[in-house]
Amino acid sequence: MIAAASCFDDAHLHAEALPGWQQLYSQISGGRFQSALSRLCAARLDVFRESFNQRVVQQGRAPGGMAHFAIPIQAPSPLSLQGVAVPSDALMVLRGGEDFVFHLPPGADSIQVSLPYEDLAELTPELCAVVREARGKTPVFTARPDALQALRALLTGLFEQARRRPELLDFAGNQKVIRHQLLGLLQEALADGGLRERRDDLTYATHCDIVRRSQALALAKPDEPVTVLELCSRLRVSRRTLQNSFQRVAATTPVDYLRSIRLNAVRRQLLQAGPGRSVREAAGNWGFYHLGHFASDYRKLFGELPSHTLERGQAHQAAPRAAHAWPVR
Repeated sequence: MIAAASCFDDAHLHAEALPGWQQLYSQISGGRFQSALSRLCAARLDVFRESFNQRVVQQGRAPGGMAHFAIPIQAPSPLSLQGVAVPSDALMVLRGGEDFVFHLPPGADSIQVSLPYEDLAELTPELCAVVREARGKTPVFTARPDALQALRALLTGLFEQARRRPELLDFAGNQKVIRHQLLGLLQEALADGGLRERRDDLTYATHCDIVRRSQALALAKPDEPVTVLELCSRLRVSRRTLQNSFQRVAATTPVDYLRSIRLNAVRRQLLQAGPGRSVREAAGNWGFYHLGHFASDYRKLFGELPSHTLERGQAHQAAPRAAHAWPVR
């Protein structure tokens, strides 16, 4: 994943630093211009955060082939997209190839997330339908406060991790988990803005079968993390149905269950680690990009720190094999 951060003293230079976006930035209010731009870019994910100290109008065309979501971090009034006022609890949506006009007041701070339509269609079909229908309608949706708060926390934390430990974002497992977490939270955030959950009136036996098949799918991929969205897509059930099934049958959540599966996979890797291997590498392979949270979850599950497991594993690998004793004749 490519991570970059820059500051600018000209709106035109800021706009040029976002390749793929056909757009023009114009400074409206008077005074010295200052802006900040941070960007994280991977094969199937593009995220950037930008803030301005002056009033700016952005106009142009969004890149094709992807859906684009904007989340206000700090949104002083008046802020508008396509002539629609954007409150602080809103989520903005643009389709790929859509023309836009975005007015931002001084002090505006927002994060834009771009994801391929293929991922939306496969993993969050309800969200994909809302995005495809957004053209010609309002691009501003009132978001569920809890999901919007979680989105902001995930995204701001992601940029903080990129600043402190950028190498962790290069692992394919981490990129997959981040992408799926974003998709899941975006779908939750828009649950009251067009998405409708199907009624869950399944039998207990059906809930048991959903849990059994989920476990089989999670264990069938020993080399990569499996996510909640993958289970929903493969089993053709809603996130709420999956949640209810795990709560009724296993007294846990799908997220906690899958986290435990991933932690166990890390533990196996640490116990089999040879010289030169690290906790960072094992955690990154299995979608843990925040080492502090990872170490806490690992200790809670296994009663020891991952570094202690690594030390034991390396000591075991380095120990000489016991010689085979042949019988004396």
